[in-house]
Formats: sequence, C-alpha cells, structure tokens
Amino acid sequence: MPGVNGVLMSAHLTRGVNCATLTPLDDAGDACLDLLAEHCRWLLDAGCDGIVLLGTTGEATSFTSAERRAILEGVLARGIAADRLIVGTGCCAVADTAALSAHALACGVVRVLMLPPFYYKNVEETGVVDAFARAIEAVGDERLRVYLYQIPQLTGVSLGATVIEALIEAYPSTIAGIKDSSGDWSGIAQLCNRFGAKIDVLVGSERYLVPALRAGASGCVTATANAHPAMICELYRGADRSDANAFQEKVAAARAVFEEYPMIAALKEFTARRTGDARWRNLRSPLTPLDGARAQQLARGAQLSERS
Repeated sequence: MPGVNGVLMSAHLTRGVNCATLTPLDDAGDACLDLLAEHCRWLLDAGCDGIVLLGTTGEATSFTSAERRAILEGVLARGIAADRLIVGTGCCAVADTAALSAHALACGVVRVLMLPPFYYKNVEETGVVDAFARAIEAVGDERLRVYLYQIPQLTGVSLGATVIEALIEAYPSTIAGIKDSSGDWSGIAQLCNRFGAKIDVLVGSERYLVPALRAGASGCVTATANAHPAMICELYRGADRSDANAFQEKVAAARAVFEEYPMIAALKEFTARRTGDARWRNLRSPLTPLDGARAQQLARGAQLSERS
C-alpha cells in the first residue's frame, strides 16, 4: 500500500484522522446522547476516519462504568457505526477495564483505547505489563484489538519500549497499536521507527502529523479535530505534497490557539459558539468552563487562525 513520500506501508487497522470527541452534557451533568451522535456525524462528514469515544477529551474518567456503557450504547443506537469507533476502556481497576472492554465487544466495537492503571506512580514495568495482560486475559476474546494509551503527563505511567515489546510478543494479534499523547517528539519518532511496521502508531496531536507519518505512524487521534476536522484531514491526505510542511505549520498554529487554555473547556466553548448550543459549555467537576473574558479571547484567536 503506498504511503507518505512513496514509502510502502504495511496494512493498518486504524489510519488517518480520528477525533477524540468531546462529550456534551446537560445542565445536570448527564451526557446528551442526541447531541453527541450529531457531533459524531458532523466529524465523519468532515472527513474524519474514526471517532475515539470516552477518551481524555471525552472526560471518560469522570463517568461511572455504568454511564460509560450507556454512552456507547446510546451512540450506537443513534446510528454511529461500530467500525468507526474506538472506545476508551481504561480504569484504575483492571477488572473494570476488562468489563468495559468486554462490553464494547458485545456492542460490536472491537477497538479499545486502554490506559494503564494510573493511581500508583513509579511502578515497575513488569507490573504495567501484568495489568494489561490481566485485562486482556479477563476479556478472553480473540476479536479484541487494544490500543495502548501513552499519556504520562496525566497517568504518571510511561509505556516504554520494553512494555510494548512484551505485550506485542505475548498478544501479537490483540495489541493493535499505541496512541502517544506525550507531546515528546523524540519519543514519538522512536515509537514510529521501532513499531510503525508492527502496529498502528497514532500520534496524539496533529502538530506532529506529517513528520510522524514520514517516520512510520499510521495517523493521529486528536482533540482539536473537534474544532478543525476538515483542515486536519486535508493535512493527512496531502502529507506527500510539496507544500505539506508549510500546511503543517498552519495546522499547528490553529491548534496552538486552543493550547493557551484548558483544552477541553476551550474546545467546548468553541463548539458552543459554532453550534449555538450552550449545553456544550458544560463540564464535569473538577473541570470548569472558560470565563467570559477568556471565552472572548479564544473566539478572537480562533477567528484569526482561520483567516491566516
């Protein structure tokens, strides 16, 4: 299969631009499933290859396991195809991770994004491997496709090459990929070079999309696709064009506007303005919406980036 700059790439289960979707809430803090499904359709119509449901951007760890199951079922019931979804299932308790992963499979969603247990810090790599292994074994279903979730700035747990190698060796058909949201380009490049031919390496920010693709990544999972899906999809599909580096800079500048604020609150504020639906501003504690002054500042910055 042709890849970036004419380099042949192995087949991948997950490619392209996958949006880590926001989860809209009503004033009581409950998920608005109709609004969420509408947003997912908008993202897919804009060119996104897939949707990551209940990741960090979706405030997953602020929902109970029962709520997470209901959100997935509600999105599927409203017409979002199971094969367009990756669902976050990672919890501190391995049994909860396994239960949510088994539930996803029962709903027809085979791809899950799995955090390591994240409360205890400075744990041994053997313990991290064992946690993933216990979750996979507890599910006990050969259909399961696991995407390891590397976001050490929030989890305090780094998924090093030794962990990844051990899991691929033990579960070669189950470990489908890794999402790296560390923001560490040197680490991302090493992952791409070392594992890009074996598994899907998905960069967690479009800021690094073109260089990551050239290094062996298969695509990205990004929060800011909630705001600029068409732009990011255009970058992915034109990554081998002569002007790709210049367009990469433009896309990175558009993302930088949101990085000046708490990302989830900023994306919800932007979406509330785009849709005219104030429910998008609601977040679950401990997250809080942008205040009026910062919301206006964000709006001005976003407008300027779209014009440039």
